[in-house]
Amino acid sequence: MPSLSYSFAQLEAFTAVAAHGSLVKAAAKLGKDRTTLRDLIDLLEDGLGYALFVREGKTLQLTPEGDLLQRQAQLLMRQARAFEQFACQVPSTETQALSVVYDAFTPRKFIHGLIAVMAKRQVRLSLTCMPREAGERALAAGQADLGFYQANNRSIGTEMEWRAIGTLEMDFYASQTLFAQVAMPCSLLDLSLTPQVVMHSASDIPVSQRLQIAGSIIFTNELEMLRGLIESGCGWGFLPTHFQAARWDKVSAIPVAVGNEGISQTMVTLWRPGHDKRRIIDEVLTQIPALWKSAGI
Repeated sequence: MPSLSYSFAQLEAFTAVAAHGSLVKAAAKLGKDRTTLRDLIDLLEDGLGYALFVREGKTLQLTPEGDLLQRQAQLLMRQARAFEQFACQVPSTETQALSVVYDAFTPRKFIHGLIAVMAKRQVRLSLTCMPREAGERALAAGQADLGFYQANNRSIGTEMEWRAIGTLEMDFYASQTLFAQVAMPCSLLDLSLTPQVVMHSASDIPVSQRLQIAGSIIFTNELEMLRGLIESGCGWGFLPTHFQAARWDKVSAIPVAVGNEGISQTMVTLWRPGHDKRRIIDEVLTQIPALWKSAGI
């Protein structure tokens, strides 16, 4: 049997007339001429080789074959309309999605605030925690659109734009048993001789070196694992105060001889110049100060 050739317009005319039982009513519903609908149905019937309607008075009734076919036609029409709706949204879909990368110290309350604000604007966020070097590569390759990272005090040239977000207050934390035999305030020598838990992956060398004080380092990039290591007395941590490590089980801030005040890390936003999503990026940038403030950092 040769394949059937039919058009969307023919199916539309068929289902409309089947639903209304009248060419006049179907034409008014579709905003088309009655003669056009009649011609479309005639072409469909010619292709099928059988009639779809019989006239009874002023109405058109489905033939048995037409009755069977109209159910499938309705399914096809729903699928076609779903396709049409999706196709119309495609141009805006690309511009309404944003991929964000961030490091382990980025406050999660700040990230959650960004999610909420962008959701109201129907901007979908993809979020990935990764070291800064990997994040910069993803940004440069167009695999990510925006990054939140600790400043690393080096030039990023013209490959990346950046803007300061704010600062993270830092402090020293340890299990209350780890330095029980050490006179307080703790000296830098005592810290250097005791294992330090660094909240970054071992591959994130620039950041980990900047935070490293001890000769022996334990790496983790998961907050849950960091907490477990410090609560168990495996090492001490130089951590952002927003982690609230002093609330962990038998963990407290350590008084240090160099002082605990004014120690901070600067956070920055990174993005690629000339980005095709610059409008959304600019919108995020205008929201960041309020989001940072509301996160209580």
